[in-house]
Amino acid sequence: MAEPARNTVSHLEDGVLVLDRTGAVLITNQSAERMLDIAVGASVRDHPKFGEVLSDALAEGRRADLSLARPHGRDLIASLRPGEDGLVHVHIRDLDMLDYLRDRARGSARTVAPGHLSSNRTRPDFALQRRLSPALHRVLSRGERAVQQGARVLITGESGVGKSEIAMFLHSTVADGRDPFVTCNCAMSSGEDLAAALFGRDGKPGLAAAASGGTLFLDEIAELPQSVQVQLLGYLEDGRQPWPTEAAGAPAPIRVIGATGANLLQLVHEGKFRTDLYYRLSVVELSVPALRRMPELIGHLTDRFLQTANMRRATPAVLPQRFRDLLMDYAFPGNIRELVNIIQKATIFIEDAEDMEELIADLLRPHPAPSEDDLPNAATLDLKTEVRRFEKVMIDKAIRIHGSKRQAAKALGVDIGTIVRKTA
Repeated sequence: MAEPARNTVSHLEDGVLVLDRTGAVLITNQSAERMLDIAVGASVRDHPKFGEVLSDALAEGRRADLSLARPHGRDLIASLRPGEDGLVHVHIRDLDMLDYLRDRARGSARTVAPGHLSSNRTRPDFALQRRLSPALHRVLSRGERAVQQGARVLITGESGVGKSEIAMFLHSTVADGRDPFVTCNCAMSSGEDLAAALFGRDGKPGLAAAASGGTLFLDEIAELPQSVQVQLLGYLEDGRQPWPTEAAGAPAPIRVIGATGANLLQLVHEGKFRTDLYYRLSVVELSVPALRRMPELIGHLTDRFLQTANMRRATPAVLPQRFRDLLMDYAFPGNIRELVNIIQKATIFIEDAEDMEELIADLLRPHPAPSEDDLPNAATLDLKTEVRRFEKVMIDKAIRIHGSKRQAAKALGVDIGTIVRKTA
């Protein structure tokens, strides 16, 4: 199989759920989560969109088709199909989506996608991105080797660099269609509630059990409360779930991938994170570069996000070259997540010239102070040289954006003589 079936399911516009016979959600894809506001570990019996028909079908182990009303008159069709493995597979279709796809296939004038499609995130094309960026290729290649050899991985990087997407990609390189990918946000709740969600409570399995045979992704791992750190360490050391549940048999081993934007080793030194747990989790650490360090990806990502934004428009938006040039010089403190927001905002503001100028002015604001890693080597660091270099970059950027040295001088608040002298 060229690409694991599990990764394919995660990309489907249709919703997919896998339930046990009690109605507990074992596996879900993002479309199902968005349609139903449901997550792994929840019970569909308690869900307001499911009625008695579902409970009866689960109890009797029979097939069933349910119509689920959505807000604003939208309808979903949920088809339940019991499998020979004792699990119940649920396929959820959006009728508006089916109408849209049918009209598009027939060449209909209907060009604006319904909310379900237009709100869908653009998934990264890592096959192309790794060809464009050697730095990203090194990260992904190291991660692939790690998961293929069964090593635990810790993904680090600034907020918005795509740590969760990389975790899902690494899972897909070793998973098959039966392997779940289960996310646990370690910052989501108190220690007691998080422990219950992760390891189960009152005999019911938690997220660790749901990830059996697949991948458990521990997002925001630095936020893990001390009490749960102890429990997680015990779980990782013996490879078995330490709390009894109603599930029959011992769970299959799981792959564990952690992610954080914090300096976890620093937290270890400060006594806020257990040393032994740190070394259990970070056999291989993948440091994802900030977007400003991979400018070769900006054009590609801009086109991808613009394509998604245009699915919501009757007339596709076209970004002016001046705006694209500005993006290439922008620091993106919010990384890829910020670029998504900027493109979405641009497709709204582009209808009004003054609004676009406001957006451009936002991007022209001074960059955040560079980190130590962004500075030149200390052995060659010279303040006057670096100031001149920074001034030259800012002036060249202003000339390119505003079209002339005179307009650049006006925008920068200096006289034309200063611009001429510093660009000579």
